[in-house]
Amino acid sequence: MPRLWIAIGCLTQLVAVIIVAVMANTMFLLVQAPLFAVLSAVLQAGLAMAKPGSMGFGDVTCTLAMGLAVGMAGLTAVVVWWLAMGLLGLAWMALWLRFDPQRRSDHAGKVPFAPAIVCAAVVAVIATTLL
Repeated sequence: MPRLWIAIGCLTQLVAVIIVAVMANTMFLLVQAPLFAVLSAVLQAGLAMAKPGSMGFGDVTCTLAMGLAVGMAGLTAVVVWWLAMGLLGLAWMALWLRFDPQRRSDHAGKVPFAPAIVCAAVVAVIATTLL
């Protein structure tokens, strides 16, 4: 079921990219956003495969969906996004491990990274739009 929601989110974001590209008369967005999204997802998949068990496929698909939104803002936004993902991810992991609601279960120590991916995307788009 979560993959269905990711697919719906990606399709919705693609529709938003098309609408913005047509309204702004910038058809390059139709190439730019999906390209940055796919490149980011492939990089995330590579990181997940480099250390099996560290990240799941959900993180990769979340990166794909967020990459469509961040990719619309351009290369600078994508670079800021990856830097923010690293910094927010480290902070999120430290907080999660400290206050893990599942610390007494089999899932102890397994940190969901999707919230850091989404928050970093919001930070990157806002930061690059305002600057």
